[in-house]
Amino acid sequence: MITQLVTARRELRDIVPAWDALTREVLEPNVFYESWALLPALEALAAQDKHIAVLLVWADASHSHLIGLFPLVQEQSYQKFPACHWLNWLHPHCPLGTPLVHKLHAAEVFQALFAWLRDHSGALAFSLNKVPAEGEFARHLRLFTQQNGCLLNERDTWERALLQANTSGEEYVHGHQRKKKLKEYSRLRRRLEDLGELEFQTLLPGQNHGLSDWINDFLRLEERGWKGKALTAMSCHQDERHFAEDLIRNAAERGQLMMLKMLLDGKPIAIKLNLTSATHGSYALKIAYHEAYAAYSPGVLLELENIYCLLDNTPLEWMDSCAIPNHPMIDHLWAERRKMANFHLSTQRVLSKPLLHTMQLVKTAYQYYKGA
Repeated sequence: MITQLVTARRELRDIVPAWDALTREVLEPNVFYESWALLPALEALAAQDKHIAVLLVWADASHSHLIGLFPLVQEQSYQKFPACHWLNWLHPHCPLGTPLVHKLHAAEVFQALFAWLRDHSGALAFSLNKVPAEGEFARHLRLFTQQNGCLLNERDTWERALLQANTSGEEYVHGHQRKKKLKEYSRLRRRLEDLGELEFQTLLPGQNHGLSDWINDFLRLEERGWKGKALTAMSCHQDERHFAEDLIRNAAERGQLMMLKMLLDGKPIAIKLNLTSATHGSYALKIAYHEAYAAYSPGVLLELENIYCLLDNTPLEWMDSCAIPNHPMIDHLWAERRKMANFHLSTQRVLSKPLLHTMQLVKTAYQYYKGA
């Protein structure tokens, strides 16, 4: 196995064919680390950060068969204690941190990763944040750490909504929503229809007609809402706007974009942005709505359309909500849950295990003190 730490973006562009081949054979998909999604993020959101790099694991010396890819960032502290700390890089619009690991070479990839951490990184701690706790990647990670005597701390866990595509849209909605709620949603929709012509449009994976209008409508609508006021909308900063435009266009070119739009008299009042992985899953990245119509819950109505669209019009097997824990809206609409975790690992270096043990004790004591 050959490990290579890359900081130059042009070097990453040179390996896109091998990178794309890896995304189709991974243990667990992560659309945000696919080449077309990660490269724009690195170039727009991390261009000046010299502490961000991508660790590549090759199966051969000729660098033709890529079997592991880890976007990483180096910090000089671990939970406020001065120590070299490497962790997976997550930009503000990246809700999933699962590295790309080839499903037939998982053991070799983990062996190469930890050899690099021990011999070349200088790290006393290594973290992998926002990783599914019950997925294949986590299972292989636990197995490796157990076999190699590494310390693994995975106490930081939470759940977020997941939509499993194992039935029709009608059966799913009526099977998981109370009749009272469904009547309320129907009432809200009728009230909107009283205001004008209500229309739903979809852009399914593989479609890209009118893409510029979709992009502009979404960015404009998001900026006009509460995210714009909080300066967290994707168009509030020039770099993030460039990233958003590149991300959406790249997804459409790859056939991995799915968007939904609700219009009232031809004017967008809610838009949803989803991405699909190179394999079988999808991710609900963003939703925006016109706050002047908040009383009619346009976001909720569009989310219901999303359920019907996903289950009835696509072959996708699931959709990750990418939402915060206990989300007040999506948790009531989607029945399934995905358990997430932040993993903290020792690196087989001297003092690594004592550091993790000590910081965990400090954190536990602090939580007990705050609770008391």
